[in-house]
Amino acid sequence: MAHAGTSSVRDVAPSTPRARAALAAATAALLLVTGTAACGQDAPQETPTVAAPAPTATPAPPEPAPADEGEPLVTAAPDEHSEVGALVAGFPTDLLPVPPDAVVLVTSAVPVGDAEVQEVSLNLRTAAAVQDVVALYRGALTEAGFTEVPPSALATTDLAAEVTFVRSGGDELVSIGVVDDGSARTVTVGGRVRTPA
Repeated sequence: MAHAGTSSVRDVAPSTPRARAALAAATAALLLVTGTAACGQDAPQETPTVAAPAPTATPAPPEPAPADEGEPLVTAAPDEHSEVGALVAGFPTDLLPVPPDAVVLVTSAVPVGDAEVQEVSLNLRTAAAVQDVVALYRGALTEAGFTEVPPSALATTDLAAEVTFVRSGGDELVSIGVVDDGSARTVTVGGRVRTPA
């Protein structure tokens, strides 16, 4: 017989099937929560790992477009008034002769308007001495009536020689510059001259 103030198990246990089911569900939920918490406390904490980015290939530099094989790198004749590596047609060699051993780099003879005047230029390389180059052009130009212009006392230049000649009251003018690199001379001739009638 039960003592006063105590309850039998039968008195505490739910009497209806619905109450028993509710108690079983609550107990299962409590065990699930308790078990999860216990597992979380006992299990070592894992540090999340971040995957390294996949290596990316360095893009190759763009290849240059293939050159048109039919087009030369240096135009042999830029236009009808100039020539690379040779004297252009109509160049006044009587006034501006070419040393015998010279390698002609480029020449031009461009008519100026309707007047009988040309803008001329000549670039060449020669083994001749600086004074011989100057003497060649001085002789040809003075014989044709040109006058040598005295150099300015204030003029400074890095050229080995620089001379200027005029004719027709200054309407015609020729300048010659010579660069001496020790093994050869590079000569630049340029100016404005009248063409023969």
